Formats: sequence, C-alpha cells, structure tokens
Amino acid sequence: MARIVLPVILLLGLSALAQTCQVRYTPPDYPELPVGPPQVRLTLSPSVVTANGAVVQVSATTTAPGATAWVRVRWQGGQLATRDAPYPGYAPLLSPNPVQGCPTVTASTRAIAGPGDNGMHAFLAEAYAYWKEWRTDWSCRYRDSEGNEYTTTVTTGGEAPGSPYYACAYLRGYWQVNSGVVSATERLPVYVSWERALDYDGVYQEFATRLLEDHKRAGGSMLAYAFAKEVPEPVRGAMKQVAQGYFYDCNWLGICQRADPAGEIKYLTDVPSALTDLVATGRLCGGFITFCFGERNARVSDIGPKVEIKTFLMVKGWRHDYLLMDRLIPRKYYDPADPYYPGVPEDERQQVLQGCQVYKDTEEGRRCVALVETPTGIVPTLKTLLMIDPLFRRGRQYP
Repeated sequence: MARIVLPVILLLGLSALAQTCQVRYTPPDYPELPVGPPQVRLTLSPSVVTANGAVVQVSATTTAPGATAWVRVRWQGGQLATRDAPYPGYAPLLSPNPVQGCPTVTASTRAIAGPGDNGMHAFLAEAYAYWKEWRTDWSCRYRDSEGNEYTTTVTTGGEAPGSPYYACAYLRGYWQVNSGVVSATERLPVYVSWERALDYDGVYQEFATRLLEDHKRAGGSMLAYAFAKEVPEPVRGAMKQVAQGYFYDCNWLGICQRADPAGEIKYLTDVPSALTDLVATGRLCGGFITFCFGERNARVSDIGPKVEIKTFLMVKGWRHDYLLMDRLIPRKYYDPADPYYPGVPEDERQQVLQGCQVYKDTEEGRRCVALVETPTGIVPTLKTLLMIDPLFRRGRQYP
C-alpha cells in the first residue's frame, strides 16, 4: 500500500506546483479584465544585504490578481567581485527551477554568506495574465505598387488608419481578450563585511587571493595606489605579480590564459628601499615564440616626510574596489607593562583601541588592519582627493 501512496503524493505535489488560476471573463465588455497588460511587482526584503547569514524574502504579485493565471520568481545569477555566478560549486540563492504560485508567490533565499556572495544579484518575476484591449475595424482603400486600387479591412486600437490607407469608413468597435507573460526584475546588492570574521593574518591571506582572482579579469584596467612603509606578505607577493603580469591555466599545448600588468601602480613612501622590488617597467613577454603584451607601469616615489601609517593601499579591481589600511598602535595604549601606559588618559586609550577590530600584537606594537570592499568605484576619486599624482611627481621616483 505504501508503494502506491508515495507516487500519488508526489504527483499531487507536482500538480500543486504547476497549478494555474481560473481567470473569469465574460463578453462583451469583459468586466473582470483590466484594460491593457497588468504589471508584475517584485519585492526583495531586505533590499540590501550587509549582514552575514541574512535570508532574503522574494515576493511577486500582479496589479490584477483576478486576471492572473500564475506568478513565478527565479534567481538569474550574480555579478560577483571576481566572477559571474552560478559557477561550478556555487549554490544558487534560489532553486534553479522557478518557484511558482497562483496568483502571488513568496520564496526565501538560502542564507547569504560573505565574501563568496558579495556582488549584485538579479531576480526575475514573471506572470501569465489576461487583459482586454479596445479594437476598431475600418474599411479602407489603398493602392499597390502598380497603382491598382483595393478595399480592405484594417484593425487599429481606436485611431483612424494612416498612410497608405485612405477613404476609411468606421465599421465597428469591440473589446478583444489578450494574454501573455509580463515580467519585472530587481537587483539585490550584497556587500557583507567579511574581514572581521578573520584574524590579522587571515585578512591578508584572503585579500591576496581575491586580488589575484580579480586581476585575472581586470588585467590592465586594474589600478593601485599606496602610502606605505611596507606591504606585508602575502599581499606583497600578489602585488608583485599584478605589477609584472603573468600567464596561468596553461594546457598541454602550452597555451595559457594571460593577465596583463596593472595599468598603473604608484607607491608613495619614505623608505623606497623596502618597496623597490615591487616595481616593474617594460612589457609582459612569454611563449615558445616570444610575444610581448601589456605595458608594466609600477613605480615608487620617495615623497618624505615620513609616512605615518604602515600601509594604505587602494586597488581598483574588475567590479569592486579595495581599501586596505594597516597601522601601528604604540604599546603605551594597550600594554600595562609599558612605562608610558599610566600617562595615557583612559578616554584617549579607549578611543584609539575601539578603532582596532582586527589586530596582531608584535614587538613594535599592535598592528591593526582594516579592509573595505566596495563596488562604488571609489579609488579614482580618492586618487584625486589625496593628490596622488602631485605628490608622486614631487618625490624622487624609482625607477
């Protein structure tokens, strides 16, 4: 008996999923139907995701529920920071099959996770609806290319026919039922701050990975500017690769993907000797028969006076920009064993430490790192506001 009941339940579930509403309309005026196609409304709640683990409610309905046969919603994919979703191994935000209801539908996404879901996601709502349109028939004359005159019936939306018809006479007016799919799209920005979930070294490791993945798409459009005394590993190694360009994913024939050097990298510093190995000029060359590609343009400028922070790195990526700041807090603010600790006012100490969420204690002091990922294209603006080019020209440049 159980073997018979289970298939029946499955069939009932499938039929419920694919149900269509009964739409009422009666001639001649079709009072139940709207004039013209109705609209489908798609809402996302919340409309912006900034919290890890958030679940988004996706709802859709039409402006004429009584004239709607079905409504469905689906996730169309996402434009993420380093690639487009879905890709192998990426779990869709909604089931790949449309979620269907009658005449409205509500669905929930899976839990949003940063940074893997960060980007812009697209949702689509579709509805099959009925509506009425006013039609008028006209008896008109027209001539063909040889000058022969004919009489024909022309249907319009109420207006009199124009050229090439003439001598038109009104015949009748009537309502006509039409049906079809109407749709609406909404975009969901997802920008979950993820660096606070990592420790100091984890932030640098994740940023270095994302930097190289981003550069594979950005290539020569990537730009980077820094006020820096140093660039810690592994971001240092990533920035060196970004400056030089590289080949990757080579097949057995030796045919590789190419990541061109970044379009421009400028380091402003007071210790150029610590950064000169990061610069590169010339071109990216490679292959069995040597071919050269994009220009390398990474330079250091000794600007003096001393740069107060350890690293302030701004990177314009493919779809996102990144701001990385690494600063040093002296021991007198957090180490009771330091001789100057008692002399620091408590309110000043708390103010300094509250801004340090991700850190590592070292012999020289507490190293604090902050990383911001933004889709707003902020780096070109900061380049102007921080006067990167004037300061760079004022200093001594290497090479």
